[in-house]
This record gives sequence, C-alpha cells and structure tokens, in this order.
Amino acid sequence: MVMKERVNIVCLYWVPCIRGRDFTVRDIARLRNNVDKYMDRPYTFYCLTNYEGNDLPAERIPLKHQWPGWWAKMELHRSDMPEGRTLYLDQDLYVVDSLQPMLDYEGDLVMFNNRITKKQDGMVLRYQAGIMLFTPGKFSFLYDMMKENDEYFMKHYRGDQDVMGRFAPDQPTFPDHWMIKSTTALRLKQKPHELIIVTGQPKEISFREIPNKVKWIQERI
Repeated sequence: MVMKERVNIVCLYWVPCIRGRDFTVRDIARLRNNVDKYMDRPYTFYCLTNYEGNDLPAERIPLKHQWPGWWAKMELHRSDMPEGRTLYLDQDLYVVDSLQPMLDYEGDLVMFNNRITKKQDGMVLRYQAGIMLFTPGKFSFLYDMMKENDEYFMKHYRGDQDVMGRFAPDQPTFPDHWMIKSTTALRLKQKPHELIIVTGQPKEISFREIPNKVKWIQERI
C-alpha cells in the first residue's frame, strides 16, 4: 500500500475570547482527538495562537499580529507557514466521517460556499472560512494586503472570509452536502450519508453540548 503524503491540520486559538468564542486548550485537544479518528494519512496538528501557556496540545505557530478573533486567520496566508497541504478547522466543529475526500480535493484554496441569502454590511457572499484547505504561501498576497492596511480591512469587511471572497473569488468549493450547521444537526435523527463535518455555534446552547443532544454525533466522535 502506498503511503499518502503528510498533511497539516491547523486550528486557531486567539485569546482573550471575542463575541462568546470562549475556546480553551481542552477544545483543541478534543478537536485533535476527533481529527485523529478520521485521518487516513500522516499529519501534524498545529495551532496558530497568541496563547503562551505550556499546555498547548498542538505544535505552536505564534501569531505575529494582534488582529482580533477570526481576523487572525489572515495569518494562515503567511509565506512562512509550515509546508504541505493544510486543512484549517474551526474549534467549534465535529468531524463525523473520513476526512479523505476533503484532503484529496483539488485546489490551492478551497472552502464551502456561503449559504447566507440576506446580505449584511461588509459581507461578500462567497465563502465560509471555518473549514479551509489550502497550499501555504499560494495566497500570501492576502496576508500582505492585510499587513499593509489592516485598519481598512477590519473597518470595511466583516471578517477574513469576506476579504478572500473579494480578492480570491474564483476558487473551487467543497460540495455543500459535506457540511451542515449544528442547528440543522439538532433536528436530524441520523447522519446524512456523505456528511463529513458538523459546524457552528447554535444560539440556544454551547457547541460543546451538541453531542449530548444528537445521538448520532455522540456515537461518531
């Protein structure tokens, strides 16, 4: 059997919390264990972070800027990121099936389509950036733009996904049915056949409670 090439998995841990994103190192460990269950090749688990504790359950990639919250994800496009095919995952998601289809998907920058229909100020209806497959350095111009004029981008755009939607709009996207929001999962009695990831923070409860509410997620993580 031919061994598949090593890949990178990376998450973001930005402290302090912003808009209720109160992640902890325990969430990183939970995500890492979840990924490990559905990984079919060698990988290195990284965390892009400004956290300085010695209990980080991942290889540390220090942030270079103080861009708050999801804006820190613009640093994923730095030219000095670890080499190799890389899958970024938000901490508030659950992997419920093999990551192989995602990791083998073609493209140097791949996300899910933005399914929001009602546009808000600063919103570019193109991508959801909670899950992103990319080749490090291929889109370093995005990081360079942000570094040169971060105040402008944070004033005129809602977040990193809208900047990518504006300046890298023609990239491939994953099939929609590979991912559902946790609010949808709460209504389903069984896992959709080709579903890979459940993501998002519902308004009613913490994302950490989702497995307790959805039996088929609990059984698969």
